[in-house]
Amino acid sequence: MKRLYHWMFDPYARTVRLALGEKALTFEPVSTPPWQPHRDVQMLAPGASGVALIHRANDARYTAVGATAICEYLEEANSEIRLLPRLAEDRAETRRVWRLSEDMFREACEALLRERVAIARSRSRSPDSAALRAGAHALRAALTFFNYLAETRGFLAGRSLTLADLSVAAHLSCFDYFDDVPWDTAPDLRVWYSRMKSRPAFRPLLADRLDGTRPAAHYADLDF
Repeated sequence: MKRLYHWMFDPYARTVRLALGEKALTFEPVSTPPWQPHRDVQMLAPGASGVALIHRANDARYTAVGATAICEYLEEANSEIRLLPRLAEDRAETRRVWRLSEDMFREACEALLRERVAIARSRSRSPDSAALRAGAHALRAALTFFNYLAETRGFLAGRSLTLADLSVAAHLSCFDYFDDVPWDTAPDLRVWYSRMKSRPAFRPLLADRLDGTRPAAHYADLDF
């Protein structure tokens, strides 16, 4: 039995959920929003926060905290469906693009996504226009880079679906919920993302809803 502590609009947690879905692994979800973290997570390991996985098998218990640790654990424990390529150089490229995804989307998450969530949670709060502008600018920069990869490769790290694709798709899905992705500036990435949305593992993400908000009209549309 697997128990996943996560918040549905955390892109790191969404990366893990996509990995679980691609590997056809079921889990028990436990909500742990950033403003009210679940106390179980804090007890798992010193400094533990965010997404966490507990896997009980027979009399053993395995724990992984953080998206990278969880995804690497799932890859080692469930290698029938691989999200890291077999060849060492391909794995290196996957990890490079995966890390770039987290780095390049970080500013947009800290400004734009955080502001959108704060507005949704407190309707009386005035939007921070500076944060929205800074986040939108950072998002456009990331789109330019990943659109180039989508234009020149079948998948973002090479010839097959990898954790790099899942990370980028997870981040984009959060911004797309709030209609913040200017898809007209990244046409090749848009085609790639449409393919990602069509995968069965993506369906639970498209069903997510944040209290007090409606997703963009095209959010769950597979042909947008």
